[in-house]
Amino acid sequence: MKTIKFLCALCLLGALCVSCGDDEVDKSISVIVDSQTPENDLDRWLKKNFVDRYNIEMRYRWEDNEISMNYILVPAKYENAIRMARILQYICFDSFDQITGGPEFIRKSFPKVIQLVGNPGWNSNSTYTLGSSEGGYKINLWYVNHLGETFYDAQWQSHDVITSREQLNDTYFHTILHEYGHVFHQRVPYTNEFTQVTGTNYLGGSYTSVFSGPDDPQIFVLGFVTAYAAYSADEDFAEVFSTYVTSTEAEFQDILTRAGKDGRNKIQQKLRIVRDYFMDNWDLDINALRDAIQAREEKLAEQDFDDISL
Repeated sequence: MKTIKFLCALCLLGALCVSCGDDEVDKSISVIVDSQTPENDLDRWLKKNFVDRYNIEMRYRWEDNEISMNYILVPAKYENAIRMARILQYICFDSFDQITGGPEFIRKSFPKVIQLVGNPGWNSNSTYTLGSSEGGYKINLWYVNHLGETFYDAQWQSHDVITSREQLNDTYFHTILHEYGHVFHQRVPYTNEFTQVTGTNYLGGSYTSVFSGPDDPQIFVLGFVTAYAAYSADEDFAEVFSTYVTSTEAEFQDILTRAGKDGRNKIQQKLRIVRDYFMDNWDLDINALRDAIQAREEKLAEQDFDDISL
């Protein structure tokens, strides 16, 4: 029986080969399929406001080879990609343009690719990832679909994420400016003076078990502005920069107050070094940057972040 089946299979294969050989090849049909997606309104808006102005590409479509395979992730929704682009322009790029005199600062220093992802990436240590940078040329920005959601405050009042400076800073702009901070020190290293403030007392990955949460008083007492700053000197530098420019004067003063004398002295030393670093190496006044960001965030409710008309 096995032999009969084998012979039948050979006969069928021969028939297929003859049939294929008799077919005429239609040379007018290309074997290469053009997979280019038609341009839409957001593509045109990004071309004018990101590519032409800053030489920056924002990618919001799902591309397997551009997105981490280490997490379960989903694409950014089209409407939230629009909001992210508009908010990034309004709070970040426009603030830098205002204090540096134009688009050249961002054009020369900001990573050239921004990849959007819809949700955060959950880690095995119960933390989650909101963003990352790759070699100074790319920023991955996650949890973009949060922009279409609402949240409840301590009094159980409902608010839109898109008009809350606290939500926008905690979820997006702290992360964006943190990753941008890495780009700066990767190009021009900070001095050893910064590292020496904390010395060998950085905690590495164990910081998640040392601190009980983001408001653990011990974070500030040890001279860190956030728990993640305790990971390493590089993360500490990026956290001081991003925390300072996204905090109001009262919010940063609260950190200093909770730090006690020794912790406050360490944080103030680090802030002085970071402030001098940006002024001396990049001609960037981070006090003015903070003021510009705060002024724009006070007017969030007045903006239409769904508008991408040209």
